[in-house]
Amino acid sequence: MTFRPDLRVFVDGGVDQVYRAGDIVKGSVLLSLPGGGKIKNLTVNFIGGCTTKTTRPFYISGNDADACHPRRDYEQRIQYFRFEQTLARDTSIATEKHSWTFEFKFPELTEGSKSRWTYGTKYLKDPHPLPPSFNVSTNAPNGQAEVSYTIHANLQCIGSYTAAKKASASVTKTSTPLRYLPSARSIAHEPRLRTRILYHQTWKPTKGSRTAVDKFVTKVVGRDPGADNITTPRVVPTIHYPEKSAPGQHIPILLSFTKVGGGNQPDCVLDSLNISISTYTTSICGQPSTQPEDTMVKHVKCISKEGLNQHLSFSEATNLTSNFRLVDDAQCVPTFRTYTVTRRYTMTATIGLRIQNQPFIIKSTTPLEILPRIPVSDLQSQEVNLEDEIDPLPLYEPREPSKEFAPDYETLYSLSPTPSTSYSLALTDTRSVSSVSGMSTPSTAPTTPASELDQLAYEQSLGSDSDLGDLMRPRIST
Repeated sequence: MTFRPDLRVFVDGGVDQVYRAGDIVKGSVLLSLPGGGKIKNLTVNFIGGCTTKTTRPFYISGNDADACHPRRDYEQRIQYFRFEQTLARDTSIATEKHSWTFEFKFPELTEGSKSRWTYGTKYLKDPHPLPPSFNVSTNAPNGQAEVSYTIHANLQCIGSYTAAKKASASVTKTSTPLRYLPSARSIAHEPRLRTRILYHQTWKPTKGSRTAVDKFVTKVVGRDPGADNITTPRVVPTIHYPEKSAPGQHIPILLSFTKVGGGNQPDCVLDSLNISISTYTTSICGQPSTQPEDTMVKHVKCISKEGLNQHLSFSEATNLTSNFRLVDDAQCVPTFRTYTVTRRYTMTATIGLRIQNQPFIIKSTTPLEILPRIPVSDLQSQEVNLEDEIDPLPLYEPREPSKEFAPDYETLYSLSPTPSTSYSLALTDTRSVSSVSGMSTPSTAPTTPASELDQLAYEQSLGSDSDLGDLMRPRIST
């Protein structure tokens, strides 16, 4: 009885590990060969590429040879990169189980260029950043578009399993897929808004809603009722939207108005709001002469609100969304373009209004680029970098006072006494207490030092009235 070799590939971190450009892929290859044997060649390959498949009707009326094949199959494989490591060659193993380790690094760009006229102008031809892992079924029978990154292990051995086959080397293959997402570089915490003025959706009052004064002025002036005049206002809507957003980020959508023409400002009420995101996926394969292309379109309604009855202001923009975020799932794949597969998104906002009691609908479709989710580790590193940029103040260290400091009040006036007025000769002293009852703290009012009061001397002399000022002026004795 013979046993087939058991070849397995294990990747550190498991199959749920998400890799980015420059990350290291580490793992091991485990071989179980009962009874031992000889390994002719054992290799492990790290391969990335895209695969597209589709079918087209093939049967032609009157051709019986094609009746058994109603559809023709098309398939194309393009390789982004390929790295190979040889783990064992011409080696005999006696043990039943053996393992080898491997290590690869995710590249940042694809390898090689493709002809633009072969794949069309909407697809890339030059080396570009690796697209994310992707797999979707197209609308054609047996149609598929896939971007994959896998670890392949190939074994050629001669052992008990091949003894009955005249010692011919048997080939055993196994593979393990890897999840890849592009690096989230220079993604702002808050998305930047773009402005689109919807001139082609300008609101104009209908003929039945015109006031009597407007009709009278129009009749007197002799202008066309449908033409612009100074008494008929126009409302031009403007929508503010983001062009890029990552899963988990809030998607703000704002609406503002501009009144054109004369007359009073019309009353505007928000009635309903509907927002949907459309997904467009294209894949192409086949020979240059055929190039069958599949296009898949999917619409997902994200917000649907009716009966809002919210009055809108003309002085500032109105925020239509709150906590509107993308969910990080299999459908929310970052926008990308590669050699034979593209993925893009659009966002459509349908806004129902009542202007002057007239129903009015605004519809706007804008492109939306979905970015990769920012990893938690990158968010923490950004916060650390922001803290590093701030130069902290030095810690307070108490020190003894020195002569370099300015002298206090008493020292200043004891060193250089100056003349004082008669109003400063009150009975005040630094040892006096506050006049407020119950308080014993020294007074904070300016006082004259006792040393200066001791030096004051009065000179009394007789003289005329003009000398009265000199009699009352204090003098400093020397």
